[in-house]
Parts: sequence; C-alpha cells; structure tokens
Amino acid sequence: MDKYSVVNMVATARLGEHFDLLDISDDLEIRYSPEQFPGMSIKLKSPKVCVNLFRSGQAVVTGAKKESDIKSAFTQVMTLLKDYEPFDTLNYSISNVVVTIDYGKELNLSHLTISLPMVRTEYEPEQFPGLIFRLKDPLSVCLIFSSGKCVITGNTSVDEAEKAVSSLKEELDAVL
Repeated sequence: MDKYSVVNMVATARLGEHFDLLDISDDLEIRYSPEQFPGMSIKLKSPKVCVNLFRSGQAVVTGAKKESDIKSAFTQVMTLLKDYEPFDTLNYSISNVVVTIDYGKELNLSHLTISLPMVRTEYEPEQFPGLIFRLKDPLSVCLIFSSGKCVITGNTSVDEAEKAVSSLKEELDAVL
C-alpha cells in the first residue's frame, strides 16, 4: 500500500491583471463560450493538461501528474498570451493533489464504518459505493472502496499526499 500514483494536480496562478477572453479566443482560435463556462479552456498536448483562463487574470491548471507539468503549462500559456501583457514572473500554488492507492485486499466497508472513528466516517451505499473517511493529519479525504482501492484528495503537496497514504494505512491496519 505504500505505493501510490498521483492522478491529478490542480494549481492556480494569476497570470495578468485582466484578459479580454473574446479577443484572445478570436486571435488564438480557441473556443470560448462564456454562457456555458466563464473561463476559456486551453487544452495542451504536452504536458496533457487543461488550463482554464479567466477574465480576472486567474488561471487554473488541472490534470497534471507532477509539479513540472504545472510550471510547463503556465509557462506555455504565458507565452501564448505574450501580446496581452501577462505578468513577468510566475507564482503559482498547488491547491489539490489527488492520489490513488491499493490496500492490497478487499475491505468490508460496513465493518470499517463501525471500526473507524464515526465522526470522521460516512458510508451510505445507496448514495455512493465508497466509504468517505476524513483524516486528521493531514486534513485529507479518503474514498475507500470494497475492492481495496482508495482515492485520497485534499492534499496541497506530494509530501502531504505521502503522509496521507501513511496515515490511512495506519488507521486501516489498526482496525483490520
């Protein structure tokens, strides 16, 4: 279970003061439908991520697998926006790192519901097939499935995600 996979990283940055997305979409031939979504989605091929750019100058990268993908994506978008006065420096923050792990055996979620601390556990199989478990340290949310597969979200760094993997393993080992 110590092995995990980063499946998504989300990061935000302010790339400029204000962007006219209609002009940018026309000039760069990028589809922009403000009636459907207030941001303009820029899909990059390498790294394979999506950058949502907003009028406020804010941008959000989703789909990154490592931090270098985030930096590369923001840098590429700033290059695309060179005629629209982006900031000279890039400052971004990671807002979510999602990892998956496999506990290595099937889990009885009904048993876990009563074995794990109840105030941090939610399990309503009619609503969602997984057990939702909130860790204390770090403050991450775990989706635990009967297959033994788990998704851990709400981390702000890969180090924090690693700590969450260890914390979840300790919690599960203590009750199984």
